[in-house]
Amino acid sequence: MKICFISGPARPYQCGISDYVRLLTDELKPTGHTISLVSVESTKDLSFILKDQPEYDLYSLQYAPYSFSPKGIVGKPLIDLGKTLQDKKIHINFHEIWIGDYPNASLKEKLIGWLQRIEIRRFLKIIRPQLVTCSNPAALDRLRSEKINAEYLYLFGNIPYSKSEINCNENLVKVAIFGTLYEKFPYDLLIKRLKEMSDIQKRKLQIRIIGRQREGKGLSLFKNLAQQSLFRIHECGELSTDSISHELQSCDLGVCTTPYDILGKSGATAAMLEHGLPIIAFDDGDTPTDKLFVIKEFEDQIFLLNENTFIENLISFMRSERKPFFNGVKRTAKDMIDLIS
Repeated sequence: MKICFISGPARPYQCGISDYVRLLTDELKPTGHTISLVSVESTKDLSFILKDQPEYDLYSLQYAPYSFSPKGIVGKPLIDLGKTLQDKKIHINFHEIWIGDYPNASLKEKLIGWLQRIEIRRFLKIIRPQLVTCSNPAALDRLRSEKINAEYLYLFGNIPYSKSEINCNENLVKVAIFGTLYEKFPYDLLIKRLKEMSDIQKRKLQIRIIGRQREGKGLSLFKNLAQQSLFRIHECGELSTDSISHELQSCDLGVCTTPYDILGKSGATAAMLEHGLPIIAFDDGDTPTDKLFVIKEFEDQIFLLNENTFIENLISFMRSERKPFFNGVKRTAKDMIDLIS
């Protein structure tokens, strides 16, 4: 199959969508598919990106509102793209949908989200895609609420496995912080639970903060609370993907501050899960409980702070044999082709 991936600006190792497309195409090429990548550097380019391109069997648009426009509203160029592609075989993968569709959203977020939702619905009506996918229960629930026929597609981790010799320290629990530390996460509850776990196991805690941090407030809040509890903190800074893989293999536990219902859109969290780490997360209640899910391979690896049996279940998992690396990109490549076929 000849596949053309269309995405926002190409920023390798700086943009999750760029890394996603790169890893996915690297996985698909050896299986016999012919792949082309088209990156949209500015909104005005949307109307002309396929002007000199050959015909493809499938066009896969990797969509996020802010990927194509810094304001989150793309406007006429998006509609023009829809008209250009409306007679083609189209897959739209939503990395993000509209904002503001949650209880505590600000008036500004709700207004922008309302405009984004209108734009997305109009675009889908014009382009008539054969397949619409997204990577988390919240987006899936909201898309289906708008009568958009969407399917789930796993978003794999952005850190391939790199074998490393690990020296375990039975007296130390290493906690990986990989991914953005969002300000609204209940850090006080997290620190309390970590301290309880440390006391029960009679093991010291070391916090490993891996990679760049986009939100300074969340990082400062977490560090202040952790230091008050005398937890050791090591900031690794920006690392190569091989070094990050080695770090994740050396850790015993990971923390995800992305809410549980949208945890599936975090490539960093997927990387921790794929490396076999149990993950601490939090359900903020924005999506109905009966709509929440993770893929079965990770069902036993996620531990919610607001569950009564959190400590007991987490310690039990940590005492079990570590899971082997899960090849998420291989899973996604297969599922994407199966769905479109």
